[in-house]
Amino acid sequence: MPNHQLIEPQGRKLSYLRVSVTDRCNFRCSYCYSNADTPLDEEELLKDDEIIKLIHVFVSLGINKVRLTGGEPLLRKNLVNLVEKIAAIHPIKLVGLTTNGYLLKPQLPSLIDAGLNRINISLDTLRRDVFKNLTSIDGLERVLNSIDAAERSETFPFVKVNMLLMNGFNDLEVNDFADWALSRKIDLRFIEFMPTQCADWEERKFISESDLRNLLKYELLHDYENEDINSPARSYRVEGYPGRISFISAMSRSFCKSCSRLRLTSDGRLLGCLFGKRDIDLKPLLVNNKSINEIADYVKKMISTDGFRQIPSEKGAAYQPAMKSIGG
Repeated sequence: MPNHQLIEPQGRKLSYLRVSVTDRCNFRCSYCYSNADTPLDEEELLKDDEIIKLIHVFVSLGINKVRLTGGEPLLRKNLVNLVEKIAAIHPIKLVGLTTNGYLLKPQLPSLIDAGLNRINISLDTLRRDVFKNLTSIDGLERVLNSIDAAERSETFPFVKVNMLLMNGFNDLEVNDFADWALSRKIDLRFIEFMPTQCADWEERKFISESDLRNLLKYELLHDYENEDINSPARSYRVEGYPGRISFISAMSRSFCKSCSRLRLTSDGRLLGCLFGKRDIDLKPLLVNNKSINEIADYVKKMISTDGFRQIPSEKGAAYQPAMKSIGG
């Protein structure tokens, strides 16, 4: 049982930790990657035992959900071993992975055996030429094969597919995506384009949830029964189909009031908010061999500080996060 509860000044209880295990990626997506990017050196990354120690810290504070992100997390060596160690920590009930899917299929059986029970796969287009132009890799078929393998495994309640929607790029694929996802056990998550570092954000590229709904040809029924009230996604079913459609609308419909997340970067910095500048560096505490209780007390103190968990306006915050470093 946790010996504390993480409740920040706005009264939100924190139960979900996203852990970036690397800032490297094998894709070069135009809205995330910059030629000026310099990845961290190997020695700067948290080691497996350091990640596990910090997860024990957060479990003692009430965290029971962990998601591994990147960069591309499957580029990290021995990720299966890390998943297995996390899944063995009581009372963690959700061990998730967010990936671009390119390296997933051959590793998926081992990850599932290790305890992985949630999966999110990023896919912004179903067109091979557009995919190659976006990522600099001719890899659409491999990603689709990974999605197929995840679905066939019958391990996950839904295989969640994240589509970042941009006007003039993939808006004409909206119903193609919906047709493909709804006919399968896929939760297609349309994500509003946000102003982040390297995103080359322009208002003309932005499509709001309301505009997207007008593009969709389906009648959507709110899936209250299976919806996580703390999730940024609002989910909908379509009569007669096994899949569902979800919306993550950070720009037009702020979900900050229900946010239960903290983010740990691959070099040990803790972020309280995706759009907040403040972070706390936990690595020195690990280097100085502070105990789990000592680190937990420090984290709890910092989270209770006004401003650590910034609430952006409904139009988003001025600060633009580097998504490759914090995994969304």
